[in-house]
Amino acid sequence: MLKQKTNIYKKYKLLQLQKIQQTYKYIYIFRYNDLNINEIILLKKTIKKLDYKSLILKQNLTTHIFSKLKGQSSILLIYGNNDLNLIKNLTNFKKLELIYLSIYNTIYSNLKIKQILSQNYSPLNNLIVQPFLNFIYYLRKI
Repeated sequence: MLKQKTNIYKKYKLLQLQKIQQTYKYIYIFRYNDLNINEIILLKKTIKKLDYKSLILKQNLTTHIFSKLKGQSSILLIYGNNDLNLIKNLTNFKKLELIYLSIYNTIYSNLKIKQILSQNYSPLNNLIVQPFLNFIYYLRKI
């Protein structure tokens, strides 16, 4: 009975993840380190104020949708449709580590984003860099 409930829960989360991928433009995938309950609640409230939504999942559940994700730790998905225009450095936020950024179903790794930022590569500036920097800036204010 318990195994059946966990299978139903996994199927529900997979369907929810598929709907998120199909519906939202910006999906930020973070690995978080040492967040306690109060910090998670504060983070979720801040994300809600920014008109974004969040979901915490086990990383092995997301491998069906995001095939490049590997591991078994918990990850934080933050997703939304609007563009946040912030211009701050993203390396100072220590408790959240960006793994991937998905914009219009195109996935960019943390390394690729760092390369783009270090080269001041401008063609992808409006699509990738600005929303990402804006979002990280708001998260740093938590």
